[in-house]
Amino acid sequence: MAFELDIGYSSQTGPGKPFNEDFAAAMLPEGGREGMGAIAAVADGVSTGGMGREAAQTTVTSLVRDYYGTPETWDTTVALDRIIAAQNAWLCGINLRRQPAMGLTTLTALVLRGQSYTLAHVGDTRCYLVRDGQATQLTQDHVVNHPDFKHQLLRSVGAEDHLVVDYVQGDLQVGDVFILLTDGVHGEVPEKRLPEYTAMPDAREASQKLVDQALARGSNDNVSAIVVRVRGL
Repeated sequence: MAFELDIGYSSQTGPGKPFNEDFAAAMLPEGGREGMGAIAAVADGVSTGGMGREAAQTTVTSLVRDYYGTPETWDTTVALDRIIAAQNAWLCGINLRRQPAMGLTTLTALVLRGQSYTLAHVGDTRCYLVRDGQATQLTQDHVVNHPDFKHQLLRSVGAEDHLVVDYVQGDLQVGDVFILLTDGVHGEVPEKRLPEYTAMPDAREASQKLVDQALARGSNDNVSAIVVRVRGL
């Protein structure tokens, strides 16, 4: 049986950006593949070099599409790691021919499968879990630990041949809400306010409110949010 999920997303070009280099997507399983669960992902392409939008889009679309082509017997982390590694190798091959590197992106992906969740993460996009009215950040930003260089990434898809991906797993509960955000949103909207938005009954409305609030608070970056509410297991 498939999950009973409510999924919503919103993505807008920031006032300080010529175009939107964020990309977000979610996919549910087709008939016969319900055991693979559901997948959602968000990426923020690096503007330096000029191929950030393409890197973000191809990374997310290949992940959500190819995930359902992996064997159901594989552990979720194995499936995600194989796909991300292949995409990283492809981007590295392009970047090797074009110096400085042009196609780089962050990535945060969420798979809900069975009674558990799995996260794959690279960069400074984030995933939060709101449970029982409390928000918890599940990912760690891969950035320079200095206030003047907090947007300088230490890891990104396409930067190096050997990519280290963070994986986080945990148990699911009915009522859990996952929030995937680009830094244009989480840099402006405080963590303590996230439960206010997830309290909204509609995930699409919640994601739009998060994006609107980030812009209202002065974000100049592209802003993207995915909200995934677990209504039933």
